[in-house]
Amino acid sequence: MRFPVTNALRRQFLLITAMGSAALLTTGCETLYAPPHPLEGTSWRLADVETSGTSTRLTPELSARHRLSFQDAGDLQMQLDCNRGNATWSASSPSGGDGSISIGTVASTRALCPRPTFGEELAAELPRATGYSLASDSSSLTIRTQEADYVFVRD
Repeated sequence: MRFPVTNALRRQFLLITAMGSAALLTTGCETLYAPPHPLEGTSWRLADVETSGTSTRLTPELSARHRLSFQDAGDLQMQLDCNRGNATWSASSPSGGDGSISIGTVASTRALCPRPTFGEELAAELPRATGYSLASDSSSLTIRTQEADYVFVRD
C-alpha cells in the first residue's frame, strides 16, 4: 500500500533533515576548534629581572618602556625601551603553570636608549628563552633564559 506524500510531510522531512545536518556541522566544528593559547592576545610589562640570586625591580616608568604583546599567528610585538621590535613565538600549553617557549630572532630599531635600559638585553636574551611560568591567575609571566628570569606583569 502506498501512502500519499503531502506537503506537510515534505516540510517535516526537510525540517528534520536540516536540523540533522546542522547538528552534524556544529559537532564537526566543535571538534576542529582549538582554544587559543593562554598567552595569545595578552600584553605584559617587565617588572623584575632576576640573575644569579639578584633581583632588579624596575620603577613604574622604566617598566612601562619594556613591553611584550603576544599576538595571534605567532607574532610577538615588543617595546624595547626607546626601540620597537618584533619576533615570532610559539609555546606549549602550560602544565601546572609551566611550559616551554620559543622566541625567534628579534628584529628591532637601533636607537641608543638612555640608561638604565633593558631593551638591548631583552632583544638578545628572549630568543634564548627555555621556558616560561604563568601565574594561576594570569597576573604574571616569567620567561626563563640561561642568563636571567624576566618577570612580567599583565598590562
